Amino acid sequence: MARKAAPKKSKKTKKKQPASSSFRLSKRMKGILSAVALVIVLGFGNWFAHLPAARRAEFGALETSLEKLGLVTAGFTDAIGLTGRDASVPYSAKLPTQNKFFFGKIEITNSKKAVKDIKLLKRQGYWVGWSPMCGHPAYAVYTVPTSKVLDEPPERPAFMVDPEAPDCPDPSDYTRTGYDRGHMAPNYLIATRYGKAAQRETFFMSNIVPQSPVLNRGPWRILEQIVAKDLTKQDVELWVITGPVPAAKQTYISRGKARIPKGFFKIIASVKEGRLRAIGAYMPQNIRSDKHPRYCLTSIDAIEEMTGFNFFSALSEADQAELERVEPTRFWPEMEIF
Repeated sequence: MARKAAPKKSKKTKKKQPASSSFRLSKRMKGILSAVALVIVLGFGNWFAHLPAARRAEFGALETSLEKLGLVTAGFTDAIGLTGRDASVPYSAKLPTQNKFFFGKIEITNSKKAVKDIKLLKRQGYWVGWSPMCGHPAYAVYTVPTSKVLDEPPERPAFMVDPEAPDCPDPSDYTRTGYDRGHMAPNYLIATRYGKAAQRETFFMSNIVPQSPVLNRGPWRILEQIVAKDLTKQDVELWVITGPVPAAKQTYISRGKARIPKGFFKIIASVKEGRLRAIGAYMPQNIRSDKHPRYCLTSIDAIEEMTGFNFFSALSEADQAELERVEPTRFWPEMEIF
């Protein structure tokens, strides 16, 4: 008798278990950890952005990347007054007017570094300290009013020889030298604050210094925009001193027509709520094209050491020391929340 085939055992399909609560928790934890890691990274970048220049340089090859990381948050935290430092001293004297010196004469303290053959030339929007020996200005000084007379500058005029500046170079002396004709009193700012005629005077060669194209068209231009557009939002008048920093070895363009400096300085001052504030910046000729001006801030003491000039001579020695020793790590906050 044939055996009956044994019935096939039915395979029981296991029901898919719902994800455990511990698994769901780990996904949440991943999100939390990612957020914490992001905060730590951004916080580190912000911390780095407020280090003195010498400390930032210690990071070597990482410095450039960390500078970019710092820019992500530092501008915002500085703007609300949460981070950064700058220098200020009490100030109750009469505010300067549009004249050739702000807060005291520019004095020579080191004759080996400072240019001595300075002829002061008055312009509609600025003063310039012309040096025939250098073939370029030793400095330019100007006031930045809070209001504009023009929204945008007119068309750029041609560069011109200044008939009042002895031994003034011709614009063609810069042709094919590898250097730009770099403004000290800036075209945009002077034009928008003082008008077309004043703008034209910024194209006198007495206002021009040999400047590397990378510097002139990059970080220096951005710094000029910060002064002209950002710092004036605080509804305070600005006073600016700017000029070249002499190189140890004297070299010239076009057969001795204009001496090539190693870099440039800018000092920006304002008075707000009874305090005189000042910021210094220095940019070398060989600067990186992506270097942000906040990383070029320096003490006024450092600028005086490089140039051989003494600024803010009308202040007491104690106030000068307090104002000039600080290496700022931010531009002035737009609103002091903290």
